[in-house]
Amino acid sequence: MAQQHAIIIHSPKAPFTLGFTDIPPPNKGEVLLKICSVGLNPGNWKQREFDALIDAYPAVVGNDVAGIIESVGEGVVGFKRGDRVFTQTLGGGFQQYTTVPAAILIRIPDNVSFDEVATLPIAFTTAVVGLFAPAPLGLGLNPTFSWEQPQKGDSALVIGGATSVGQFAIQLFKFLGFTRIVAYASKTHFDYLQQLGATECIDRFEVSMDSLPERMKSPVNVVFDITSGNPNAAYDCVADGGGIATLVWGAKLDRDLGPKKVDLEHKKATLAAVRGYLAGPDVLKFKRDDVFGYAGTPEHTEFGKSVIKHLPELLEKGVINANRYEVLPNGLAGILEGMERLRNGTVAGDKLVAHPHDPSV
Repeated sequence: MAQQHAIIIHSPKAPFTLGFTDIPPPNKGEVLLKICSVGLNPGNWKQREFDALIDAYPAVVGNDVAGIIESVGEGVVGFKRGDRVFTQTLGGGFQQYTTVPAAILIRIPDNVSFDEVATLPIAFTTAVVGLFAPAPLGLGLNPTFSWEQPQKGDSALVIGGATSVGQFAIQLFKFLGFTRIVAYASKTHFDYLQQLGATECIDRFEVSMDSLPERMKSPVNVVFDITSGNPNAAYDCVADGGGIATLVWGAKLDRDLGPKKVDLEHKKATLAAVRGYLAGPDVLKFKRDDVFGYAGTPEHTEFGKSVIKHLPELLEKGVINANRYEVLPNGLAGILEGMERLRNGTVAGDKLVAHPHDPSV
C-alpha cells in the first residue's frame, strides 16, 4: 500500500511525530481527499495532551481540511475526481491524504482559495450552529439561511470577538441584520473586527468582565460567549427574553437538554450550549465510548445539510469571509511548531494553516 507523510501520535499522550502512514482507500460512500490546506485548532494539542476524541492509536488528528478529490468510493454521487472541496473531520487532517464521507463535503467556489476555506470548518460551523440552528442545537435565529435580515434592528455582543469563532459570529450577526454588534476583544483587532461588521468594540484589557455590563450601557438581544467563563457577566449583558450561545459552560449542562430557560435574578434568557459539529455519529463514526466520546447528534447531521447547501453561496458573494490566516512554512513539519505556538497561547487573531504537500525542511 502506498504511504504518505503524516504527523502521528503513536500512543496516548505521546508527542507529535513526523512519520509515515498508509494512504487509505475510500470505503463505500467516501472520497479520498488530497489535502492542499489544513487549519490548526487549539483543540488539536488538547486532544494529544488529554487523550481526547481520539478513537485509536496510532492516531492522526487535524479537522479543518481543504483539497482535491483524488478518488471516489462505491456509491458516491455528485462528486468526481478533481473536485475542489472542504469539510470538517474528526481526524486525519495532519497528513497528505485522508478519506471523508461524501455526505459532508462542501464545494469551494471558484473565487475562494484552499487556504481561505481551511479556516472555516470548525470555527464557522460552531458560530452558525450556535446562532442559526434550531433547538436543541442553537438559538434558532435563522434555520433556513434567509437573506431577509430577520433580526434587523436587534443588538448583539460577541465575547471573544477576535477568536476564529468570534470573527464568524460577527459576520453572521451582520447577515442577520443586527444593527448594534459589539465585539469584546483586544483593541489591536478593532479595525479588522469593524471591517467584518462590528459597530462597537470594547477592549478586554481595559474593561474587565465584571465591568462589561456597565460599559455596555444597555442590554443586547443576543450574547455569543466564546471565551469568558463568566455566566453572570453574560446574563447581565443580555436583555430579558434574549438568548445566550456559549462555548464555555457546555460541560456543565446536560447535553440532551439543549437550549433551556434560565432564571437569574428574575431575568429569563434562552441558553444554548454550543457544539459545532457538521454531522452526528450517523455520518461520522466514532467507536470510543468514554468521557471523551463524540457529542454530535442526528440533529447536527440534519442542520449540517443546510450549512453544506448555503455556505458556498455565502462565500461566493462575500457575505462570509475567511479568518485572517498565516501559512506555516515547511509543510507538515510546520505543524509541530504551530502546535507549540497554540499551546503557549502566542497565536491571536489569526488562523494557522499548513500545506501538507509542501516539502518539510
